[in-house]
Amino acid sequence: MKTTIKDIAREAGVSPSTVSRALHNNPRISEDVRIKIKRIAKEMDFHPNQMARSLVSRTSRIVGIVFPGNAEQSLGHPFYPAVLQGLGHVAGERKYHMLLATGSDAVTAEEATSKLVESGYVSGLIVLAAEDSPEEDVSVPVVVIGRPPNAKECYYVDTDNIKAGYTATQYLLDRGHRRILLIGYDKQYIVTVDRRRGYERALLESGIEFRRDWVVPSQFIQNNTDSDLLGAIFKADDRPTAVVSMDDALSIGLAGFLSTMGLSVPSDVSIISFNNTESGRYHTPGLTSFDVDPYRLGVSAMTLMLDRLKDKIDGPTAIEVPFSLIERESVTYNHSLDS
Repeated sequence: MKTTIKDIAREAGVSPSTVSRALHNNPRISEDVRIKIKRIAKEMDFHPNQMARSLVSRTSRIVGIVFPGNAEQSLGHPFYPAVLQGLGHVAGERKYHMLLATGSDAVTAEEATSKLVESGYVSGLIVLAAEDSPEEDVSVPVVVIGRPPNAKECYYVDTDNIKAGYTATQYLLDRGHRRILLIGYDKQYIVTVDRRRGYERALLESGIEFRRDWVVPSQFIQNNTDSDLLGAIFKADDRPTAVVSMDDALSIGLAGFLSTMGLSVPSDVSIISFNNTESGRYHTPGLTSFDVDPYRLGVSAMTLMLDRLKDKIDGPTAIEVPFSLIERESVTYNHSLDS
């Protein structure tokens, strides 16, 4: 069986990224550690492939792209193909290639990332979910789409999702709504955590009590929500008159669910959404939705990565891509005095 970087790391008692850096003569690794790792690699008959050797001279022109979840889930969501188009546009212009990687039910995104780096094929990594940002330093430059937990130390591209959540909620407040539900919260995804923070802030500033039971969780990419919980909320006498929804697909599903309860959008319940998808555009009623410009996120992320590879960036960098609100028919004014 072919020896891998993980095998060497296990024998040396270090991380795979340390082995990779040592084999590439990274000055951050002490000479003693480099000698030890190279000795173990020789003893274990480790032979890096030609692509890996080319990285020593920075001749590889391949950027690894790490998708969240598995391929079916992430590529089946309209956001990620649009990001991929932006990434591909810049890569093609600058004569770079992309190598895609996703996790699965059996392989985490972290493991997929490690395998991509250890393969030696890529000169950099673009991670498409902030939650999957490598916790430890890896041997190639990394750019993240989304705000990673250690943002001050990272290179990343993001939308101001706190502001977006605030703007969505304030939009409904300005139209007379006071009973506003938030749907699609998933604590594993920073994007939904940030939008919830904006939602709470807008309610607080308007003197409206935040109801924890009106933050309805979902699996973010799959858009799975507890229908029994939703049913109980909308059967109550003080049911919400408006909803901030994390995604158009979730909003369309909610509109269908409400119709089974005899409630219509927007006359009974207004919905403001995110991602401005084609399905939301042609839904009846058309969804009022935030366009977070995934194509531009992809363009910005690949530009940042290739500038890093050319040593044009001095240190950790954050690029903000602005959002825009597309107004359609899913929100109406609420004139009820008790709502």
